[in-house]
Amino acid sequence: MKKLIAPLVLGLVLAGVSTLAGAQATSGGGKVGYPPNASPFVDLEHSQELTLFGGHFHGHRDPANVAPQSGPLIGLHYSWRPTGPLYLITEIAGISSQRNVLNPARNGAARDLGTVNRNLYSADFDLGLGLTGGKSWHKLAPEISGGAGLISDFHTDPDSGGFKFGTRFAFNVGAGLKYVPGGNWQIRADIKDRMYTIAYPETYYIAPVGGTAVLSTGIAKSFWTNNPSLTLGLSYLF
Repeated sequence: MKKLIAPLVLGLVLAGVSTLAGAQATSGGGKVGYPPNASPFVDLEHSQELTLFGGHFHGHRDPANVAPQSGPLIGLHYSWRPTGPLYLITEIAGISSQRNVLNPARNGAARDLGTVNRNLYSADFDLGLGLTGGKSWHKLAPEISGGAGLISDFHTDPDSGGFKFGTRFAFNVGAGLKYVPGGNWQIRADIKDRMYTIAYPETYYIAPVGGTAVLSTGIAKSFWTNNPSLTLGLSYLF
């Protein structure tokens, strides 16, 4: 979660600056607001956006080092602003990922069976909040969001060591900054944390003859992980 602090603070700072700017406009000469041709606030023209984005996914490294690893991702982001600052968001993404395979019945280097390709696919449904309302500020529109979805490698059977990622429920939180120059196109940058569980099989806690177990009994068999991603996208507005 610490990885999300910087962009969230950036969004809040931008919102605070916009508020101060409005306050300054009302304090001098008894004038309220800005002349229409001088205001830094511009109404967002469109209520929907479709974004093609790409970036990097950072997979959390777990104690056994068998969870999905980091890699590039690409996806589509759709959002609809029904009113004011509120956004309804859906997003799908594909993540190029690998993971390590272990055989807990072996000892030493023989336990490591190498890596296998296990691409991940996610589908999310989120609520977003525009921090400058239904407007941009100096052509910028910061946004925060959160929701839930699914992430899967579409493998239903465990590997030879008994570990399986499969399909998992995921929570997510994010923050974004949109550059809205006007017209039907915009650029957006986002950071997003997908939070899902990792669960180990019982075999990881059983020591083979003459060796040690993959994990000690003090390590949880199931736990939540943070898996942030950073993306850049081009949006079509309509």
